[in-house]
Amino acid sequence: MLSLKQDVSRKDEKTGKHVKIGEYTVTVPTLEDIASHIVSAKKTSEEDGIPVFDNAVANWVQDALFAYSKASARNKLDPKTGAVKAGLKIAETWDEFTAEGGRGNNGAALALLRECREAFATYIGTLGKSEAAQKAITQYFNNKTALELAAADRKQKVKEYIEAWADSLDEPTLERFQRPIENVLASCEAVAAADDF
Repeated sequence: MLSLKQDVSRKDEKTGKHVKIGEYTVTVPTLEDIASHIVSAKKTSEEDGIPVFDNAVANWVQDALFAYSKASARNKLDPKTGAVKAGLKIAETWDEFTAEGGRGNNGAALALLRECREAFATYIGTLGKSEAAQKAITQYFNNKTALELAAADRKQKVKEYIEAWADSLDEPTLERFQRPIENVLASCEAVAAADDF
């Protein structure tokens, strides 16, 4: 297992910058640590459709996979209707799970994000909007913080543009752009509660 030092920081009220106030050690199991337990695991039963194995490590891995899969799927649902949000798809294959991000594919993820942003900007350019409006819409799409801080009506309009664009994409392209689209739609939903201020 790996032991990795992690910083604990807090925001300085005067400067607004995060300053280190301490550190802690996090222990991270590696694939090498897990492999022998998984290979030798025997399924003994099922609980709620999830396999139960004869060793704790295999059960821990299975539970972690289930928790990730469930959370990933839930994040793709519209909280008002329970339907999958426009432009998104719940992962069903390893390719779809691994396309959702993770370590080791940052270069590919950045290239995909850039391609997604360019495709969205091209789409917005076909709508007959003024140059200023096109710039504003694409900036919201490209800047998570700006979108999260935008007024509710602006967020709603951006969401509508994204959903219309997603509907215009062919299925392979929509699958490739799934993660970036999901992230922008999540920013459209971000609302600061009044008691947070």
